[in-house]
This record gives sequence, structure tokens and C-alpha cells, in this order.
Amino acid sequence: MPQGPSFWFDTRLYLAVTATFLLIIGYYNPYAAVLGAVLLYALYLYGRERYFARQKAVNDYLETIGRCVDSAAAQAFQNLPLAIVIIDQQGIIEWRNHLLAEWVAESSEPGQSLARIWPSLPIEKLADKDGQIRFEADNHHFDVIYRAVDQARTVLYIADVTGHESDRVASCQIQTVLAYIQIDNYDDALTGLSESQRTTILGEVNRLLAEWITELDGYLKKYSEDTYIAVLNRCALDRLMTGDKFDILDRIRGIQAGNKIPVTLSLGAATGENSVAELGQRAQAGLDLALSRGGDQAAVNISGKVQFFGGKAKAVEKNTRVKARIVAQAIRELIDQSDSIVVMGHTGEDFDSLGAALGVAKMVRHMKKQVHIVVSQPGVAVDKLSELLLDYEEYRDLFISPMQAALLVNAKTMVFVVDTHRPELAAAPDVLARAERTVIIDHHRRAETIIGNTLLVYLEPSASSASELVTELLGYFDDKLELNRLEASALYAGIVVDTKNFAVQTGVRTFEAASYLRRAGADPALVRHLFRVDFETMKNRAAIIENTDMPHEGVVIAICPADVKNAQVAAAQTADMLLNIEGVRVSFVLFKTEEGIGISARSHGDINVQVILEQLGGGGHQSVAGAKVKNATTDEVKAKLIDIVDNYIKESGTHESNSTARSEKTR
Repeated sequence: MPQGPSFWFDTRLYLAVTATFLLIIGYYNPYAAVLGAVLLYALYLYGRERYFARQKAVNDYLETIGRCVDSAAAQAFQNLPLAIVIIDQQGIIEWRNHLLAEWVAESSEPGQSLARIWPSLPIEKLADKDGQIRFEADNHHFDVIYRAVDQARTVLYIADVTGHESDRVASCQIQTVLAYIQIDNYDDALTGLSESQRTTILGEVNRLLAEWITELDGYLKKYSEDTYIAVLNRCALDRLMTGDKFDILDRIRGIQAGNKIPVTLSLGAATGENSVAELGQRAQAGLDLALSRGGDQAAVNISGKVQFFGGKAKAVEKNTRVKARIVAQAIRELIDQSDSIVVMGHTGEDFDSLGAALGVAKMVRHMKKQVHIVVSQPGVAVDKLSELLLDYEEYRDLFISPMQAALLVNAKTMVFVVDTHRPELAAAPDVLARAERTVIIDHHRRAETIIGNTLLVYLEPSASSASELVTELLGYFDDKLELNRLEASALYAGIVVDTKNFAVQTGVRTFEAASYLRRAGADPALVRHLFRVDFETMKNRAAIIENTDMPHEGVVIAICPADVKNAQVAAAQTADMLLNIEGVRVSFVLFKTEEGIGISARSHGDINVQVILEQLGGGGHQSVAGAKVKNATTDEVKAKLIDIVDNYIKESGTHESNSTARSEKTR
């Protein structure tokens, strides 16, 4: 084996030692020393020659190894199962290996644009960055790892993962989907019917559900008189979400019931969980969510993300007041267990929010407890009611700011939230975050987000307003409780504003609540005073109406000018006015906010504005809803809103026609 430089160093050391011994010998025998010196010199020359020969052999060996490694590395680099591309900031190819040329039909020579070869690859996101993305092109899926070489160039390592993606999609499509299905108005739909009629209707429901589940290659089992469990696969669920849009809801609603109350279903489905136990919990939670939103809809939970379908039927008013009585007594006990009470509504309070809050404050004061109402900011409704409260000594310091409320909240403070259940819409979100005990009283259909730390949730989408719910609770709270003129009028105003003078979402219980308030002293003249507006407000409404167009038959969209004061209030009031126009079914008013664009929506009830605005991050009720879109312009929000409304109307028309056709076949 070739020796290194250390061997030659050792050899010279040995020669030096030998030379020293020769000098010593020369002292005693010069002739022997001379002979030894000659031999030593010859040995030195031989050793040096051997060293150089071996050094040359080492160099030759290393050069051979280097050539082999370079050749192997180049061969391996060229035959990597990755396409490697170097591009400049404009996406122009500077270098690529041969694999890219095999993957694409077009020319991929240096100087070509990678964006022209793969338009779906976001070249602009790759410059001067490191990361990884996945894109699809020509029925292939590619993973791209990109690294910045310098400020001008980026290298891309591209792997074809089509096979893995196909396996993933196939695996996903056979995922188990568990669904709970319930007839959400079982008692109401069958009330007053003969046994024969009841059997006919339930038999039709069972038949339609069985046909539907057979079409989806699923399994259905009825485990109570109004509840079913279904098992599907993910492929069938995708079909329901993208194609059929859960048209089983329309099929069931098309059943002709003897008492004219349509049969409706609620459905909760879940998939993508790690265990069957979690799947069941998610499905049950979805059903509860669909029911709390008013029924006649499906809530689908996919890996923790909820989507809603349906929700076109009006929430059926409950004839029984048992729940109201039980809730009233529960609230009485909770107030008794609390040291202080804070009441709040939604941000930008209206008369329904304030009226309901004033009703809750009356319950608290009746229990001799301290109470305050949190208002988010001054407004028309707050200012008018505050002016009237000055005549009542006990209400002088009733309204407080969110900052003041935050100082009052402690472990023994009860927080009541009325007319909303979404934390982001509450008048004082910081107060909610600190509160440990919360009660919700709301009439809006439940959204995906809901306030936490709740001891009691009284959510009734069939009610006209939060003021109606609070009025019923007052009736059961205590027989000795008596409302004064202002309290009764504030609650009455809340009902009037949300029912549009008893024209929208008004049931028997709504009129009974109004009758109770009139007997308690509600003054219609005082209510009219609360609703009166000044000349400037009327001009603002006119300016908004002037910027109105009708992109779709029955749909009007108005734009609030930027210089309008109290734009949110003006937009809501104008949306109400626009419904008075002949042929208008739904109205939307867009207005600017500090963070983006706000939307006030109103409907006669046949178009569910809550479902529409949920797609823009908003929510509300079937006939009254709102939304706030951040970081967007008026034109962008308007264009998106038009698309959503068009799709909603097209789907509604398709499902209604299909439902009608099915109904005719089953008669």
C-alpha cells in the first residue's frame, strides 16, 4: 500500500541516527566509517527514489478515484428522480436537467419561460424565498421545493407525486362518514292528524330516506321514531356537497302533510376523525348545531371544519312555553347566586338589543342585585334611550363603557349576552374573555362560533326578536314583577324593529308578547318617538337609495356614500326601506368601515340572508343579517355578493323544481 509523507520522515530520522553512529565509528576506524558512509548515502538515494515513486502512485490513485467519483456524481445528478431547474426572477430557465424535458411536451430549453410550460405554477411566489408548494398540471401533481441561490436566481427541485396523490385521494374517498338525521318538527308536523295520516307521512319519510341512501350506496338505520343514523363514504358526501346539495331536505319538505306544516329534516355529518368515538361526537354536535340554527339544514364537519347546507324553510314557531318557564326559573337562580350582573348586546346596538338588555336588567333589579348594561359606542338608539332614562333615578348610571365593565368583572359576576351569541359581535369581547359565568339569550340561528363559558344558552330561532324572548321570560320570572312605561316600551320597540312593524317573522307568540307589553304600559307614541329620524338622516337614506341597482330580479344592492354619518345605522334602515319596493325580495346595503366593508341585509323570508352572508363571514337571522368583510373594496364585495346570490337563487330554483316534480310523482 503506498506510504505517506510520515514514512519518508521516519526513514530520514533513522538515517540521521545511523550517520551519528558512523561518526562515532570513524573516530576509532576511519576506513570502516568511510565505507559505512558510502553505503548510507546509497541507501539514502534508494529511499528517496522509492519515496517519489510511491508519492506518484498515491497521486495517480487519488486522481483515478476523483475521476470515478466525479463521473458517478454527474451520472447520479443527471439521473435523479427529480427535475432540477434554475430560474431567474422572471421565471426564465437558466439551467435544467434532462428529466424536465421528459415531463413536458413543450420546449424546456434555457431561455424559455417556466410559467409558459406550467401556467399553474405561481412563479411570483418563489422569488428570493425558501419553501415548498404543490401544484397540478396536465393531470399530474408535483411537489416543488424551492431554494434561493442568490437575489437573482432560484433553484427548484420538482418531484412527480401523482401516484401518491392518487392513493391519497382514493384513501380519502373511502373514509367513513357518519350522519345523524332527525325530523326536527316531528310533533308539530303530526299534530291534529289521524293515525292513518300519521302513518302515511312517516311511511313517505322512510321511503324517501331509504331511496336517498340507496342512491348513495350507504346504510340507514332508524333507532327512534324521529331519528336515524346513516353511514356513507367520503365520495358520496362529496357528491352531496357539490352536486345534490343535500336535496333530500327538499324532497322531505315536499311531502304534503294534512295540517299544512311541512316536514323538515336536520342532519349532522362528520368525517376525517381519528376514531369512531370522535366521529360520533362530531356528527351529534353537527345535528345539534343544525337544530339550533332552526332546522331544515345539514351541518357537515370535515376534519373540524363545519359547512352548512339548506336552511331555506322558516323556523317553526314552538307552541309550548315550557322551555321559557324553565329558563326563567334557571335565570332567577343564577342571578341569586351572583354578586353583580353585566348585560350586553351586539356591537352597534339597535332597539332590540337594548330593549332585551333593559328587560334582563329589570329581572336583576327585581332581585335587588347590582346591574349595568354595556354599550359598545354611542349611537342613535343608545342616545335616544339614554335621554329617556334620565327621568328614572334608578337608571341614571345604567349604561357603561366596555372599559368600565372590564373593571367590574370578577369570579362572582354574571354576564348576560342578548341578541347575539357570537363572541366577535358582542359589545365588549374583552369582558366576555374575562367572564367565567355567561348566559346567552338570542333569536338568531346558531353560527359556527359561539360564546364560551356559558351556564345557560337560550337560543330560539323561531322567535321574532330577543325582546320577545325576554318578554316571555319576564312573564314567568315572578308574578310580582311589574314593568314601568319605559321598560315596556323599550321591549315593544325591540319587537317592532325586528318584525318590521309585525310584518316579518311574526307568530302567535309575538303578538302575545306585544299584548303583554301593552298591558304593562308600553306606549306606541313613545315607540314612534324612538323611531323618529332627523332631516339629515332622511337625506342619507335618499343618498343610499340613489346608489341602488338590481343585478338580479327581486335583488337590490345599494352603496352607502362615504360621507354618511352613522353609516351602519343608515344602511340597516335603508335596507328595511328597500323591501317596500314592489317586486324586491331581498336587499343589501354596503357601507365602509374602519377595517373594510360592512353589509346590512334584509329579506321577506323566502331568501335566507343568513346563509348568504355566512359565506362572507357574517350571519344573523333568515330575514335579517349582516357581515363585515376586512381588507376589501366596495366593488370587490359587491361582485362577490352578486355571485353568491346568483348561485343561491339558481340552487333554490333547481331544488324547488325537483321537489315539485317528485311531489307530483308521489301523489
